[in-house]
Amino acid sequence: MAFRPKVSDRAGLPPVSLRSGEVHPHAPLLSPTNAWRILHRRTGGHISRSTFYRWLDSGKVYSLRIGCRMYVPWQVLQDVISRCMSGEPF
Repeated sequence: MAFRPKVSDRAGLPPVSLRSGEVHPHAPLLSPTNAWRILHRRTGGHISRSTFYRWLDSGKVYSLRIGCRMYVPWQVLQDVISRCMSGEPF
């Protein structure tokens, strides 16, 4: 029988306290296309795809590069949606 390490989730651990602007280390990651689709639906279609990608390229929206792929953390997308819905400028 092969040795299998015990896999545990964070359910039993206390929540990690983060400072403002920090991304949770276990936040789900979305591809830019999926992130834009969610943003587009939740804001009523007011943000174009090219605008979202421009924000990613300029660093206005935080993204991660893992290898050659780019990801947007879910928490960051929620912040972008709330800023768009409140009318805050980017």
